Amino acid sequence: MKCVSLIYNPKSGDKSFPGHLDSFITKFQRKGYIVDIYRSMEAGDLGKNLRDLNQEKYKMIIVAGGDGSVNELVNVMINNDINKPLGIIPAGTANDFASQLKMPANIEQAIDKILLNNKKKIDIGRVNQKYFVNVCVGGALANISYTTDNDIKNMIGKLAYYLKGIKEIPKFKPMHLQITTSKQTIDDNFLMFIILNSKGAGGFKNIARNAVVNDELFDFIGIKSNSILKFPATLARFFQGEQSNDENITYFQDNYFLIEHLDQQEQQLFCDIDGEKGPSFPLEISLLPQALTVFTNQF
Repeated sequence: MKCVSLIYNPKSGDKSFPGHLDSFITKFQRKGYIVDIYRSMEAGDLGKNLRDLNQEKYKMIIVAGGDGSVNELVNVMINNDINKPLGIIPAGTANDFASQLKMPANIEQAIDKILLNNKKKIDIGRVNQKYFVNVCVGGALANISYTTDNDIKNMIGKLAYYLKGIKEIPKFKPMHLQITTSKQTIDDNFLMFIILNSKGAGGFKNIARNAVVNDELFDFIGIKSNSILKFPATLARFFQGEQSNDENITYFQDNYFLIEHLDQQEQQLFCDIDGEKGPSFPLEISLLPQALTVFTNQF
């Protein structure tokens, strides 16, 4: 008996995935699978049915949702030692990680690609006691993802993030950070930083052009606070992956970061992980090499 656990968020993205349920079941049953379905009812419950999962019975886990849904599910899987391949159907507002795996945006095509059974092991990030698959953000843009209206994101896509960032510029405050890695220590003022496991985030697919999801390295990109007036131009280069062309951008690769906020009297700061609110500073970020198996359309 082959079983697959399908977990979906009916409120993700344009809320269209429930209309594909019968097609999903039909396609998997034709391949000899029994489909077990769990529908999210409230925030934080996506992994509820996985905690007592019979791992001998289930061959794979599939999530239909956005980056936040993937993040929530991966945290449950790792914390409960669930070692099963994860399929991602990009049904959310932001589907950055599914895009990096070359999964089609079309839901029916994504289902078909999962059934091809093409898998690869990928790295996972850990920040304090939380895990992330794609990105950890701190500073000026850390709350952009979950404070940008979903309807606007659905209408204009990645431009929504850029416009939101420009709008928030008057509120930006530099952070005096000490960043300790496995190779160096950096003490500087930053407006923001982003640590990427893949090439893209926020709908922008090539922010970190050298990133690979299983190379056992993160890509760190930090925007320094040398000139707030130059920030819009720097932000544009950042989103376009042109870090080397801007003196206000710090870029390097590493697999460990300890990021401490040295302004003790400032309000408590939080990071963003995969589009969701993450832990507060200080942040200890490490890499778990090839810790998760995913279905991919990459060859």
